[in-house]
Amino acid sequence: MLLKRYLSTLPGFAFMTDEDVDHVASAMKVEEYPDGHVFLYQDKPAHAFYLLLEGVVKVGYYGRMNRYYGVRTMKPGEFFGGLSLVDSKPVMANYSADGVVKVASMPLSAFLLLYQPNSAIGCHFQHVIANHLAWDLKARHLSLRDLLGKMYPEG
Repeated sequence: MLLKRYLSTLPGFAFMTDEDVDHVASAMKVEEYPDGHVFLYQDKPAHAFYLLLEGVVKVGYYGRMNRYYGVRTMKPGEFFGGLSLVDSKPVMANYSADGVVKVASMPLSAFLLLYQPNSAIGCHFQHVIANHLAWDLKARHLSLRDLLGKMYPEG
């Protein structure tokens, strides 16, 4: 799989030139991870920006009395870790491989260089991140509605 071609198909990348997409792709490393690999830990800061290429990543958190709550399942084409990198705060959930997965990752240093608004690529990359955060917010909103629906069923 050519990462550059894959990135070009994702929302937000349409505004980037081929050269800019190439820069983003070259800042990412593609690797395969085993079932159960944890990419991000709840209450810990992210150190990379991830893109799921193949497989499934489970998102969940530990609540009261150390009970695990599954929040959502991520599919190929979804990014994760961006919110923690943007706001320099800990991740709110665990992100772990559900089966073997292939993921592209960008280290924090490269993310911060690309995230600067001083250039066209920086502005376009911020657009990609904003797109990702909007998608993530929508998924969180739906999860919260489902949870509230279970807690307070209509009746």
